[in-house]
Amino acid sequence: MYIDKVILKNIRGFADLQFDLARPNGAYAGWTVFTGNNGSGKSTLLKAIAVGLTGKDTARALQPSFHRWIREGIGDDDEASIQLEIVRQAPDDALVDSGTKPGAAFPAKIILKNSAKETTLHSAIPAKKPKNYSTPDRTLWSTDAKGWFSCGYGPFRRVFGASPEAARQMIAPSTERFVTMFQEAASLAEVDQWLRNLKHKELENKAAEREQLALLLEILRDELMPNQITLDRVDSDGLWLKDRNGVQLSWGEMSDGYRAALALLADILRHLMNAYGVDGLTERNPDGKLFVKRSGVVLIDEIDAHLHPEWQREIGFWLKRHFPKLQFLVTTHSPIICQAADENGLFVLPEPGSDIPPQPLAEEEYRKVIASRPDTILLTRAFGLQNTRSPQAVAGRAEYAKLHAKQRAGGNLTADEASKIKQLQLFVVDEEEL
Repeated sequence: MYIDKVILKNIRGFADLQFDLARPNGAYAGWTVFTGNNGSGKSTLLKAIAVGLTGKDTARALQPSFHRWIREGIGDDDEASIQLEIVRQAPDDALVDSGTKPGAAFPAKIILKNSAKETTLHSAIPAKKPKNYSTPDRTLWSTDAKGWFSCGYGPFRRVFGASPEAARQMIAPSTERFVTMFQEAASLAEVDQWLRNLKHKELENKAAEREQLALLLEILRDELMPNQITLDRVDSDGLWLKDRNGVQLSWGEMSDGYRAALALLADILRHLMNAYGVDGLTERNPDGKLFVKRSGVVLIDEIDAHLHPEWQREIGFWLKRHFPKLQFLVTTHSPIICQAADENGLFVLPEPGSDIPPQPLAEEEYRKVIASRPDTILLTRAFGLQNTRSPQAVAGRAEYAKLHAKQRAGGNLTADEASKIKQLQLFVVDEEEL
């Protein structure tokens, strides 16, 4: 399964968002990035996509109240809706019954309405579809349909701790794949328990669990972590790392970056195994490297959270190598994350209150982003900075240029000005730039 189009009408800050996610060659898998200022709606966009992927019933369990999801000020006749155009991958995605098979692509639409007490969600029959249209209910919205893989993660991807309500959603089959997107109090503690259970079952000579654990360890050991950190083992205490000096680190001793990234990746693999099983899940490339060959959609909000720039630079490429048929939709404030974006894979959300519509980056700007240094990327429309220097440096360089011009023109600097220009040299690396 892939998402071909995302259409939001009057959802929070989005009056009319329409993103076509297909690559120029017609493919969908790979790295798609949404950028924008704080408050531009990046998290809202991913949550809305999650609502479209899960359906109204699961969405209501994930988000008990949709108060203020409908854009303020719209007319009575204006529609507030979330619509995804879904592309089925026949080898991966099956139906729950023997009814009419859907075409290669079909819409999944949910309408939001304000009632006297609460905003309600309604499955909608898109235009030009028969009245008995039920394809989403028999496919991606069904918990019984094989395949139709998707999962989503919020910016708070801790391993331990959760409120009682969040803990219930973390184990419920209908909500566990998206709970951290909607509940800040949720965690990825289930993946820790899953790893421990796999180890227990392996010690009991259970073949299925032994195969799952071996697959997980092989993928996560393949050039994932920087600084020569390696995944050492899984035992009854959970997952362990080993640094270049042989020092072992348990979950609790790891940095937030290692812990959050490992939990996220292990959780994606857990859900893939649950959706497709282990048989036929992976293949090996000509170099003998293991990769997952199934399709699906993965949403990650603030993928750069807790990651050092070195890891930000690599994470997108690593995920694409090991999950080449997954469609990753991520948000970020990092220019380095954007460098892994595939063609038609960079979209910009305008700052709050702007009249500019959400839109993809033009091909020329996309080329600049994937080929440039971070400071240059920050000056593109993807981030919109006017200057990558601090305000103090900008002011200091301007004053230095003024004094330097006076000096070059033959003017005599006062004692104060001579002292000042020496101080301001701190902000000047190359006078040719001035």
